[in-house]
Amino acid sequence: MSVIAPNFKFSEFVKSILDNVFWILLLFTLIGIPAVQVVLFYIEMPVINGELLTPFLALTWLADPSRTLPILKAFMTTDLFRIAAFPGFGFAALIAAGTIFIERKMLAKLQLRVGPFYCGKVEGILQLMGDGLKLISKEIIIPAKADKPIFWAAPVIFVATAAAFVALIPVAPGWVVADVDVGLLAVFAIIGFFP
Repeated sequence: MSVIAPNFKFSEFVKSILDNVFWILLLFTLIGIPAVQVVLFYIEMPVINGELLTPFLALTWLADPSRTLPILKAFMTTDLFRIAAFPGFGFAALIAAGTIFIERKMLAKLQLRVGPFYCGKVEGILQLMGDGLKLISKEIIIPAKADKPIFWAAPVIFVATAAAFVALIPVAPGWVVADVDVGLLAVFAIIGFFP
């Protein structure tokens, strides 16, 4: 069975890009801005020119680059940013998502599968989200005689070791989650936890 790619039309390509930009902007306004507001309430805000920065002031100052830079610097030095965003768990999740996306496209090319190439109109970008939703919605079956805390802890421990490996990567001076003196030895120790 041969798979014939549809004819490329530039107008449809531009339309698909505009569709994706529309959905990204819509999701950012519905999810991103409220999430930023929630995060701003939990960050210790800096004092700029003798004035304590409140979340409302921070959002109104985001349009002014001279006032945005201190906010970003204050956020980037928090432990929350180091653990969650970069080079912490969020960074590891983005690397994993990119690797899985490329792997799925290569396997689809080998197996002549159409879905990973055309799902979402632009290079199959929605295939990754579809796979994630499929994995989240799967039914969790726990055997009757299994030890439930250990059964639940196994995937958490696996994800924690993967994130711990990324936490040892020194990006710049002061930009590392776990600054240990035995860096390479700790990397090999964490790699040894996977089996």
